[in-house]
Amino acid sequence: MRRSLLVIVVANLGFFCGADELHVSAAYSTDQLRGVRAGYRVTNIPVELPEWTGSPALHIEAALNHWQNSNNTSDNITAFTISPVLSWLVAGTKRPLFVEVGIGGSFFDTTRLANRHLSTHFQFEDRLSLSWQYSRNSEASITLGYTHYSNADFKLPNDGLDFYWLSWAKPF
Repeated sequence: MRRSLLVIVVANLGFFCGADELHVSAAYSTDQLRGVRAGYRVTNIPVELPEWTGSPALHIEAALNHWQNSNNTSDNITAFTISPVLSWLVAGTKRPLFVEVGIGGSFFDTTRLANRHLSTHFQFEDRLSLSWQYSRNSEASITLGYTHYSNADFKLPNDGLDFYWLSWAKPF
C-alpha cells in the first residue's frame, strides 16, 4: 500500500509541473457524507477532437479528495483522482458558461465509508458540471457539479458514492 501511494505522489508531482489551474471544492452526499477536494488542472492540451463532438476543450485534472461520515467523523475515506475533462462553451464570451463531463480513475485508501461498500480501491469517477467564469479580470470560476464513484461491478458489492459539489478555480 505504501509503495502504491509513493508511486502516486511521484507521478502527481510530475503532472503538477504542467498544471495551470488550481481548484478547491466542498462536497455533500445524500448519504450524510461531506468532504473537500483540492486539485489542479492542465488546460493547454493541444488535442483537436472530431468536429462532431462540438469542439470541446480537453483538460486533465488531478485531485485529492477527503470525505467523512457526518454522523461519525472518525469514519472517513481519502481518494486520489485523475481524469480527462471535456468542456463545452454554452454561453457568453465576457463571462462564459461551460458544461463539463469526464470519466477518470480514483484510488481510494479504504473500501468502506458509512454504510457504503465499495469492494475495490480502484473506482471510476464520472462527473457532470456547469462552470461559470464569473470574473473576466481574474479569470476565476465557480463550478456546480455531480460526481459518481463506482467500480463498474468488477467486484460486488458495488454500492458506489454520489456527491454534489461546489468548486472555486483560479488559473495561474
